[in-house]
Amino acid sequence: MGAVGRTVATGIVGTALLGMSLLGASVGNAAPATAPLTIWVDAAHAPVLTEMLAKGYKGTPVTIVTKELADVRAALAATPVESAPDVIWGEQQWSGELAAAGTIIPVQPDAKRADRFRTSVLDGFTVGAERYGVPVQISNIALITNAALVKTQPTTFGQLSKKALALVSKGKAKKAFVVPQGEGSDGYALYPLFSGLGGYFFGRTPEGGVDQTNLGLASKAFLKNSDTIDQWNASGLIDSSLSADAARKSFVKGKAPFWIAGPDEMATLKALSFVYRITAVPPIVAGTKAAPLLRVQGFMVTSFAKKHGLKPVALRLVSTYLTAPSRQAKLAAASGLNPANTLAATKVAEPRLVAIGLAGVDGVPVPNIPQMGSVWGPYGAAWLSSTAGAGATPAKDAFTAAADAVTKAIG
Repeated sequence: MGAVGRTVATGIVGTALLGMSLLGASVGNAAPATAPLTIWVDAAHAPVLTEMLAKGYKGTPVTIVTKELADVRAALAATPVESAPDVIWGEQQWSGELAAAGTIIPVQPDAKRADRFRTSVLDGFTVGAERYGVPVQISNIALITNAALVKTQPTTFGQLSKKALALVSKGKAKKAFVVPQGEGSDGYALYPLFSGLGGYFFGRTPEGGVDQTNLGLASKAFLKNSDTIDQWNASGLIDSSLSADAARKSFVKGKAPFWIAGPDEMATLKALSFVYRITAVPPIVAGTKAAPLLRVQGFMVTSFAKKHGLKPVALRLVSTYLTAPSRQAKLAAASGLNPANTLAATKVAEPRLVAIGLAGVDGVPVPNIPQMGSVWGPYGAAWLSSTAGAGATPAKDAFTAAADAVTKAIG
């Protein structure tokens, strides 16, 4: 491509207007410039993509536009077709809403590339029988254990509870098990305990999509085991008044043997003055995994790509180029998270991040349907009311009420 083509290809930060002004024009005998493929991405990943795609992709120049994640969905609805993105970076939780609106289109890596991702992670972008995005990075919580207080790692939650309460009883700890809650909690950190008792948000279809008719806030299995929460409350193992800040401080000061935290606490973990372990939450009920929630981010192809005549190249870029282990590793590293690509994940050098990733192997993606917005409030409130100490609501009643509230809200 001539000088005009190079100008458009490299005009990806701050010079998009210049590049666009040259579209369809010719200089001397130069061929008309190819319309650029536009990617919206957050500030953390924009420099990485800028470097990767400085020369464009397969002869197509690429324009990188930095967008705050919180602004993407509203901006998509308001942006004129001619300036709309062909590819967006976003949360897998959006994919159901955007697919239903016709804003994104299916994108599927070939079988060889798909095998580099856990099925559960790919399912985060599954809507109906189609996948609408390619995962790049994963976040989940893990169990952090003070090894100075707990010499041998518990293999069951029953052992964990017994050890934690004994340490408090002997005056060696002030808090047994610090799980961030506090007023306004959405219960995210408590999900492994919820799933470990047989609870879930929504079931899944055989194709991997979310089944909105199958609500599991008060599943039969969970209600059968819900009195365990009452026992945790009565013993003081879990305290709903504990804020994220209070939980962190308690563990950092060596006043609690167990803490629930994720990669967002990496700086805290690196600064700890004592030896600790990072593991998955151990099973609570035999045969049931205490699975954490997975928050997955990645790329989606918009319906605007077709209108711009860029659908084939956009799909190829997302499903092949951006699934490569080396590129996934660079993109995930930009935000300090584990790459979704399993081969890339084996190359992560930070041992704490590796351990957090291993703790999420059995995790489940946050449901990507719009109805999930009606779940967080009642679910979090059920945890708060059932672990409020004296006068707490029995867990069976609290979670049944939560299920009723969600059912009413989503119809």
